[in-house]
Amino acid sequence: MSKEPKISVIIVSWNVAQSLKRCLESVFAAKYPNLEVFVIDNASTDDSVKIAKSFAGVKVVANFNNIGFPKAINIGLRQSRGDYILLLNPDARIPKDFFTKALEFTKSHSDIGVMGPKFVDPDGTPQGSVFPEPSLFKSSQKYSPSSPSIVNAISGACMFFPKQTLNKIGLMTEKVFMYYEDLDYCLRIRVTGLKVYFNPNITIIHEHGQSSKKSPLAQKYLWQSSIWYNGPLKHYLMWLISWSGQKFQKLLGGKNSIT
Repeated sequence: MSKEPKISVIIVSWNVAQSLKRCLESVFAAKYPNLEVFVIDNASTDDSVKIAKSFAGVKVVANFNNIGFPKAINIGLRQSRGDYILLLNPDARIPKDFFTKALEFTKSHSDIGVMGPKFVDPDGTPQGSVFPEPSLFKSSQKYSPSSPSIVNAISGACMFFPKQTLNKIGLMTEKVFMYYEDLDYCLRIRVTGLKVYFNPNITIIHEHGQSSKKSPLAQKYLWQSSIWYNGPLKHYLMWLISWSGQKFQKLLGGKNSIT
């Protein structure tokens, strides 16, 4: 029996066969000795389930329909037996030293609720890794991009936390189909007095779900989740301010092009 703490890795998949394969390869390449890995598949029509089952030891739950991201995550959370939990998107790839660094960081911060890494594109271009609380005005949240910081929220594409967080905070909200469940979880963590940490000393590659971002259905879920999280008034005011700003920028661009 391994003396290392058990880590539960939970991945939700939906028609991401090749990305899932690369993700799982990165998880097992880390060679952590005490790992349990769950793939919760939301009724994929590609080879996602087949690929997940091809990795020895992966526990696959194949849903009969797409129940949404947080509901699928919760299936994994309920079954997890780890001392620590990693929620990982299938379009993400972790480095070989991820588990070592994540454990070291988490154990050294007694106030930690959850930790998120630095995200980069496959070509190394930095992505947004930290999210401010949605506001009608530009956020002034300050954090260091090069050293660990306490922040408002991190991306749900990679969230690492001790089991105590789950015991204290509970499962993810199932009031949304996708989007904003990570902001909600981070908010609930902060309310208890625990901290949300951004740790840029750990870098993961994130393919960033470009296809889903362009999907009209995904945009619909994003809109609905924003209304749920922010409330209708704040949501529409933020949308109006954003839309007005884009129009103003286009107007300035047009004038500049004429002159």
